[in-house]
Amino acid sequence: MREREVKSLGFFSALSPSFVFGGWRLWWTALSTFQKIIPLAAILIYWLLLYLVGGLASDHISIGVLILVLSYGGPRTRIVLSFLMPLLLTAIIYDSQRYYGDYLRGRIRVSEPYDFDKKFFGITTQDGVLTPNEWWQLHTHWTLDLVTGFFYLFFIAIFVLIAGYFQFWLPRQGGTSKLSALDLRVRAPRIMWGFLWVNLLGYSTYYWYPAAPPWYVTLYGLGPVNMDAKPNPAGCIRFDELLGTHFFTGMYGKSADIFGAIPSLHIAYPLLAVLFAFQFGALRKFSIFFYLIMCFSAVYLNHHYILDIIWGSAYAILIWWMTNWWEDRKLNRSSDLKLVNN
Repeated sequence: MREREVKSLGFFSALSPSFVFGGWRLWWTALSTFQKIIPLAAILIYWLLLYLVGGLASDHISIGVLILVLSYGGPRTRIVLSFLMPLLLTAIIYDSQRYYGDYLRGRIRVSEPYDFDKKFFGITTQDGVLTPNEWWQLHTHWTLDLVTGFFYLFFIAIFVLIAGYFQFWLPRQGGTSKLSALDLRVRAPRIMWGFLWVNLLGYSTYYWYPAAPPWYVTLYGLGPVNMDAKPNPAGCIRFDELLGTHFFTGMYGKSADIFGAIPSLHIAYPLLAVLFAFQFGALRKFSIFFYLIMCFSAVYLNHHYILDIIWGSAYAILIWWMTNWWEDRKLNRSSDLKLVNN
């Protein structure tokens, strides 16, 4: 009924406050009491818990307000919320680690990742064998600083844009050579949920195999662990110095765990994008480039060892397979139920 009203009223009339509010009111009336209350209740509890532990900050207020706006904005904003929910949950879970991480973390590995890279990927120089990270710190160039810094700064945004392209743009274009528009609508949400699952797997590893990043070894050596060490932007600082900005200084100042180098989630996200790009039949070349440039950036900027890259890549493959297995299983069950009901 409302689609016919939109066509008869025209585009600008359909955007009139009375029409928009009327559509929102119909949507609001159709919600159950539970559906109306739960978003606000969840955010208030989230804020209260943070306040009680003395950690409530402007970032938490912003995330909560965003969730509330998308929750109560109507059916269209709910679609956006559904798309962004894995990202928002990841941010909340990552931030929460600062309150319990120290109680769960096992023995911190400082020398093991360093020795692994030196043994299997070491580069022989006049000063001895260096890890790839150490070698690149002696061969920096401003163009590499600019390119790697850009991708390291926007890697999550690029991943989300790729996911949005699959979920919103391609179905409007009729799908791909591999999947129809309907198939894409059903399967595209997997990439964002895969993002959440690979993060949870990665965060859990931070506790049973906590590992220091290369920049930590550069600053503090391989000796006893310095638990007072502060987050550091490492090679990313060169990007800020080039542009006169403070992006990475501010970003890494809010890091919840500096001993979470393994696995490299900077690598896991792009490889997830590659795997889904081949599965969906679009953005394959760009996704491969994204993955390769992030692999190089992680080492060049002194944030990850090659071991971290291998580990992060393995997690991405595992999560991609498990996400598809689980979602395909749900689809098959749904199809079976429809056949039984018919």
